[in-house]
Amino acid sequence: MFVRVAGVEDVRAGRGVRVYARGIAIGLYRVGERYYAMEDDCPHAGFPLSEGELSGTVITCAAHGFDYDVTSGFKPGYEDGFPIPCFPVRVEDAGIFVDVVLPDDDD
Repeated sequence: MFVRVAGVEDVRAGRGVRVYARGIAIGLYRVGERYYAMEDDCPHAGFPLSEGELSGTVITCAAHGFDYDVTSGFKPGYEDGFPIPCFPVRVEDAGIFVDVVLPDDDD
């Protein structure tokens, strides 16, 4: 279910922003003209990843330096590990929408 989480003016290039969709904290990122969304809690200690530094498509956690690719959720170079969940994004009428499916949603 796509949910509007922000306007395009709310997400600056090279920065993350924390938004919420259906009760889930999501880091929203703009890389060039594309937008990416993934869960916003670092799995190491729960710090908001969106407060970290974004370089290209890699966000680095400000708390402990762990890094993740916002396009896939994987740690760069470790694509066989456990990724942070990512969500499909679409832009419509200057709004950013994220598709969040919860376990109890009907198929």
